[in-house]
Amino acid sequence: MQLTDLILSVLLLTGMAIFIYYIFKGKVDYEDCFEMNYSIEYLCERFKKIIKDIINMDIDILNLNKKDLENRKALKRSLSNAIRMCSQGDMNSKIIVLSRVKHTLLNIIKVDETSIDKIIPFNNINQLTAVDKFEIMLYLQKRNGQKRMFQGICELTKLDRLIKDSDGYCYGITDEDIHKAYSMLPHSLTFDDKLNIAAQRIYEETYGLSVVDLLIMEDLSLDGISGGVSGITNKNYLYMEDDIQSGSHEKSRTHESVWVIYKGKPIHLKFLSFGSDAVIRRICKNLAEHGRTGHLTSAEGGIKTHLADGRSRVTVFRPDNASQWAFFVRKYANTASYNLSDLITDQGSHYPIEVIKWAVHGCINLFFSGDQNSGKTTYTRAAVKEIDKRQPIRTLEADFELFLNDVYSDKNILGTRPSERLPFPKLIELLKSSDAHTILFGETASLENAKHLIDLLLAGTKRVITTGHWPTSDELISYFVHALGANGNSGIENTESMVARLIRLNVHCVKDNDGHRHIDRITEIIPYDSDETSFDAAKDINGQLEEIAHCLKMLTRKKTYYTRDIVIYDNGIYKMINPISDGLSKIILNNLPPDRRQAFLDFNVISNC
Repeated sequence: MQLTDLILSVLLLTGMAIFIYYIFKGKVDYEDCFEMNYSIEYLCERFKKIIKDIINMDIDILNLNKKDLENRKALKRSLSNAIRMCSQGDMNSKIIVLSRVKHTLLNIIKVDETSIDKIIPFNNINQLTAVDKFEIMLYLQKRNGQKRMFQGICELTKLDRLIKDSDGYCYGITDEDIHKAYSMLPHSLTFDDKLNIAAQRIYEETYGLSVVDLLIMEDLSLDGISGGVSGITNKNYLYMEDDIQSGSHEKSRTHESVWVIYKGKPIHLKFLSFGSDAVIRRICKNLAEHGRTGHLTSAEGGIKTHLADGRSRVTVFRPDNASQWAFFVRKYANTASYNLSDLITDQGSHYPIEVIKWAVHGCINLFFSGDQNSGKTTYTRAAVKEIDKRQPIRTLEADFELFLNDVYSDKNILGTRPSERLPFPKLIELLKSSDAHTILFGETASLENAKHLIDLLLAGTKRVITTGHWPTSDELISYFVHALGANGNSGIENTESMVARLIRLNVHCVKDNDGHRHIDRITEIIPYDSDETSFDAAKDINGQLEEIAHCLKMLTRKKTYYTRDIVIYDNGIYKMINPISDGLSKIILNNLPPDRRQAFLDFNVISNC
């Protein structure tokens, strides 16, 4: 019996030892597993689960008092709205979600000064990726109060330099460029700095705008950001055989494509990637969501909208109307109150500056033309500074781009845009009753808009300023004639004559391949006088011959107007080659105060010499 008890005791002790061993082994394995789960992927999934639990929590089962219950409900509503709006350009919503990320890292994940380096290897420069270093550099610029973060980096490291490869000249930034730039800058980081950078990474990969979040949401130095516009689609194997034969087995995919426009330069950020088609698809859907009901569907194919902050225009494409998912974010309200002298800087710049100033002071209709991103809106915004404060300004735009109230808060300005229930004609009718002296028409981007602009000019508006993409002054006139639907020789001539009398000055803007913007020409459109059609000549033979010559001249004339360049841009120098015509000068003088008329006459005479 004693032997049996001994055997049972040994077996019991052995079993307990094995049981305790596996308990502690499991705990060690769990801790080892937890050590490995400081990866960005794990933390993103953990954070999304925490947010989901908060939003879906049934608060009523907590048996809270009325005050605490209302606070919890308000927290749920605030967090739910912030999650929905943060990726649509709402900075306040981003701050709310970002704060929740930091709270999660500190109070739930229990990140400290040691473990923070396991999320992003801040303490080992050799393990930092190009994306890590780029976001650290952006953060350091932001920490130093620099809102133009990308510009701050480029000014110190020259990342925006022009490069030449086998295919020609281009702008591009590679992983190697980022590593070199990072080594050029001081990058001392505190624990709070590291926490902010890690929180930003988790935020952008969960509810933010992925690798372009900081560039779209916070950087003020960029003119535009686009994604999905280079590389091959996942289904494009058309040139696979050529790739194998050439030794190039891989090409970048569309989801690895990020471009920015900085000071007019299109720069390919080759070191940035969305990681997968699923991510860029998420970004495109979120960017297209603001101000509309429902998601962007394949039946719709593309959409133009704006971010929640109202400072950026968004254009999104998706299959089947596009070969891949792609987005274009255009920032049009990131400039301060520019003077024309800040924008027009080449030699002889006083000529175009003075012509534009006198045209504005003299209440002349101005048409800024040029390609996309050539500076038309920026020049327009700067020209508004010359408008007398006593002259109320109204803007009429399809989408708000000018934001003149933010730039000139002391001027009498109202911005308007049409809607389904308030279309252009009704809005124009309302603007006539708004004490409008000057109307900025935004961009004349369609024939329908051109018709509305002519209606506005015929209604007796004192001055209209607009922009468009007309390459020449003749095409500018033809565009409006076509918009009005003129038919037959007589109809076209009458319409053309009317349009020429309404459109006075055409300021053509150009952006060079290196991103430099300048005014290529300022052209005056001069209609032929109506009394030229009649001719009083002597009754003798010489008079009859003169009358015949005049009639032949009228018959061979193909247009009811002619154009004359006042200012041109020649080899980097502005030159004033013609004075403003007598007819236009008369209009300007009539709208100038008496004490400024002589100054205009002196300028025009000097320019003619």
